[in-house]
Amino acid sequence: MRSKAAAVLLAPSFMLLLAFVILPLLWVARVSFNTTVDGAYMVSALTLENYTRFLGSPWYLVNTLWFSIRIAVLSTVISVALAYPVALYIARTSGAQKSILMTMVLSPLLIGLVTLVYGWIVIFRGGGLLNSLMIALRVYDEPVRYMWDLKGVVILLVYIGMPYIVLSLLDSIERINPSLVEAARNVGASPWTAFWKITFPLTMPGLHAGLIIVFSLNFAAFAVPLMVGANDTQMIGLVIYREALLNNDLPFASSLSVIMVAANALILTGMGFVFGRLILNRLEATR
Repeated sequence: MRSKAAAVLLAPSFMLLLAFVILPLLWVARVSFNTTVDGAYMVSALTLENYTRFLGSPWYLVNTLWFSIRIAVLSTVISVALAYPVALYIARTSGAQKSILMTMVLSPLLIGLVTLVYGWIVIFRGGGLLNSLMIALRVYDEPVRYMWDLKGVVILLVYIGMPYIVLSLLDSIERINPSLVEAARNVGASPWTAFWKITFPLTMPGLHAGLIIVFSLNFAAFAVPLMVGANDTQMIGLVIYREALLNNDLPFASSLSVIMVAANALILTGMGFVFGRLILNRLEATR
């Protein structure tokens, strides 16, 4: 009875998952084996030409796939470095102060992505807030180009990704017994040693969860490089958009989508293996 009741309760969710996730992915995978000819949208076929066109090209592998991985890793690492101090500070607060800080952290997620990017465009432009502030503080003397440049793309990816990592870390930090850090400090450990030996290992599950979300978003980023990056930005999400809507090459765009999903899954699987080993080693060390 319980299994039947569970099946009935899960059926609507499964149907939605099937209709809006599984079937579209299967359709994209099928289209990736089609081909294009002059004068036709696409022709049904079973060819690996679209995959070999990408995977067999060193230019695509370096300037699209490897470039996208590098940008995703860079922006994710910066997000982690900035998120840890924020999460540690919020974990020590309470009441209204904590509510205000949480609202500030979540604010990027409460705004539509396009609206958010347009707001940053105002900040990034030559005479915008960022350049004016940096010049006023004498950080640099002349305006720095952030629009149509990789610097602006990375800054925005970090800004969008930080809330996810802060929330993931916060859950793990609040589960740590404060007496562990206090005991380490009492025996002479520096704040950095206490963090590296106690806080960091105990927050690895939360860090792993945040990395999965943020790396996936950054690797497949589309709107940010489209609106802020240069015209020749070769992030894989943007290349898929160009091939599908500008070049009208849906089979090749579909093959890129499959490659993007497969590469992302492979990287996340490797990441999960590494974190699993680190967590397991930590548990064995505490026995």
